[in-house]
Amino acid sequence: MKREITLIIIINILFINNIYAYDNKNQCEAYLSKDNPVKAISAAKSLTNKYDSNFCAAKAKYYQNDYTGAIEYLERSIQYAELQADQMFAILYKGIAQRDNNEIKASTETFKHGLETAKLGNSKYMQMEQKFLYQLGVSLTEMKDYFNATDYFAKSLRAASNDDERAEAYNSLAGAHASNKKYAYAVEFGLKAANTYQRSGHRNKYAEAIFNLSNYHFLDGNSSKALSLLETLERFAKDNGSRYYQAKALFEKSLLFRKLNKEADADRSLNSAITISTEIGATDLITSYK
Repeated sequence: MKREITLIIIINILFINNIYAYDNKNQCEAYLSKDNPVKAISAAKSLTNKYDSNFCAAKAKYYQNDYTGAIEYLERSIQYAELQADQMFAILYKGIAQRDNNEIKASTETFKHGLETAKLGNSKYMQMEQKFLYQLGVSLTEMKDYFNATDYFAKSLRAASNDDERAEAYNSLAGAHASNKKYAYAVEFGLKAANTYQRSGHRNKYAEAIFNLSNYHFLDGNSSKALSLLETLERFAKDNGSRYYQAKALFEKSLLFRKLNKEADADRSLNSAITISTEIGATDLITSYK
C-alpha cells in the first residue's frame, strides 16, 4: 500500500507546471510501468543523465521495498539535480523512503529541508510546499506528536490547490485528532473528508472515509450515528453495484454491533458479509476481518 501511494504521488508531481527536467519516458521508467524493477535498475545504468539514472534507480529500489538502496540513489539524485524542482522531487521521495525504512525522525528533517527549499521559490513552488507540509504531518503522526502533526496538516490544507489535496488533508487531520482522543474534531474533519471525496468522484476513498467517520462518531459517544452511516453506505453500495463495499459495510456493522453487545445482529451482519465476499471472490475482506 505504501508503495502504491508513493508511486502515485511521484507520478502526479512530475507534471507540476512543467518546471522539471527529469525524462519520465526513459527506458527505466518503461520497465517500471511493466512492474519489472530488476530490468529498470539495469536500464537506469545506461542513462546518460546522472539525475535521471539515479532517480529512476531509486524508484525501482523503492518498488522492491529496498528503502535503504532507494535512499542512497536519491541522495545522489539530489546532488546531480540541475533544476530546483528536480531536487525537490528527490528530497520528497527520500523523506518518504526514510519513513518507510523506520527512520521517521530523519524523514522529518528531510521534509523540513525540502520545505525550506520550496520556500525559496516563493509562490512558484507552492504545490511542493503543500506536499512537504503534508508529509511532515504524516511523519509526526507516526511519531505520535499529534499537536505538531495537526498543525502541519492544517497548513497543508491552506496550501492545497485542489479537492484531492484538501480531502487528504481533511482525512489525515481527522485521523490525527482521533489518535489524540479529540473525537469531536475527528468527526468534524472526517465529515469534510468524506464530503470532499464524494464531490471529487472518488467513491472508494469516500467509502473508506465513511468507515472512519462512523468509528469517530462511536468514539465520540454517538453509536446511533455510527450505525446510521454504515447502513446508509451499505444501501448506497448495493444500489450502485459495489458488492465489495456492501460486504465491507456489513463487516463494519458486525464489529460495531459487537462493541454494542448486540451479538445476534453482529452474527447476521457477519454471515451476510462472508456470503457476499465469497460470491465475489473477495477473500482479502474475509481475511482482514478475521
